[in-house]
Amino acid sequence: MSYNYAVLDNYDTVIKRINAACLKAGRDPEEIKILAVTKSARTQDILTLLSNRDIFAAGESRLQDALEKWGRPPLNAFAAKKFFIGQLQSNKIRKIAENFDIIASLCDGGHAARIDAAAAELGKKAQCLAQLKLTDRQTQSGLPLSEAEGFIRSIRADFKNINLLGLMAIAPETTEAAVLRPLFKEVKKFFDLNFGSGAYLSLGMSGDFEIAVEEGSNLPRIGGAIFN
Repeated sequence: MSYNYAVLDNYDTVIKRINAACLKAGRDPEEIKILAVTKSARTQDILTLLSNRDIFAAGESRLQDALEKWGRPPLNAFAAKKFFIGQLQSNKIRKIAENFDIIASLCDGGHAARIDAAAAELGKKAQCLAQLKLTDRQTQSGLPLSEAEGFIRSIRADFKNINLLGLMAIAPETTEAAVLRPLFKEVKKFFDLNFGSGAYLSLGMSGDFEIAVEEGSNLPRIGGAIFN
């Protein structure tokens, strides 16, 4: 399979933009990891990236597509962490718990119970992020910030087979800093109150990751800016 070197150029450009955002905010670029959103990318382009760059994590949102993509050669040879970033469906939770390193879209108590039970059956701790919704889109899942503290408290108290590693937040579909920056600041403040060192704050996507990094994100989710 031949490499698509444009993907590497795109990735390197993203790294330069993250470094510039860190410089502006007085942050260490080593604090930032990229969650490469591979859900719509071609296998050839994913292989190009994994073969030529040190990729921390890949994000997928559709279980069956992810299993077909990552469950066989050539991608199954790579060690990038697999994040499930899509909406959870009850009948697919066990397979997701079995095949993903981190479930990043936990925002429902019923789903938490199923994840906890699946993790117990599998003899593992399910690593999860609580998903926040910073938009009023009805089709988008996630917790409003006002409900997140109670949800996190209940997960920690009630489900011994779930380990909360941080937050994933879904922002409004805009690139306007005047809209995004105060939201990101609010999430960062909440994150600092509820999570310690080493936790993940996944804010920012291809259109707004620089603002997110400036405001404290350490795990931006970037797909289009890499895979075009």
